Amino acid sequence: MQDLTRGAALAYNASMVLRIGSAVFVVCPDDRLQSLYYRVDGGVRSVWRHLRGSEIHPRLIQDAEEANRKLWEQAPALPLPEEFLVGYRDLAAATLAHLDRDEAVPRDEMSARAIETVGFLEAGLDSAAGAVDFERSCQAATELLLEGWAEDPLSTMRRVRRESDVWALVYQRFVRPELGLGHGLSD
Repeated sequence: MQDLTRGAALAYNASMVLRIGSAVFVVCPDDRLQSLYYRVDGGVRSVWRHLRGSEIHPRLIQDAEEANRKLWEQAPALPLPEEFLVGYRDLAAATLAHLDRDEAVPRDEMSARAIETVGFLEAGLDSAAGAVDFERSCQAATELLLEGWAEDPLSTMRRVRRESDVWALVYQRFVRPELGLGHGLSD
């Protein structure tokens, strides 16, 4: 049962980091920062491969953790509230640590951190009005999807991954109008 519980927790955390992180992606102004973001994203997305049975590659996770630190060092170049960026960094770090070292943060704590993080986005950008309510709805929907984990983890994981990608687009839309940025989405 522990493996089922851990798998569901990994999927929940990955979904959260990937959707919220897409707001960070859309504001990365150059290839260097986008590359750092993609390295973090790649580490978090390795959760999906792991849940399909692939081995965890420590080097990939270490690279993602290093990129997460370097991306944070570049945070002043990103036009988002600093507290939002701190929250994203911490959520990504907790997810990567859970995957690599099984240092799990309880789901309710991760959820509360995500709501707090998104609250900084909402408070800092007029275009992000409603982001906290949206995050709450994503968390509730993820919880509902994960109810099927014990019966069919693979199909459940695929549904969570698919929905996470859709929710990520909404996070991009929260920051695009205010910042006048457009890579990642077309008008």
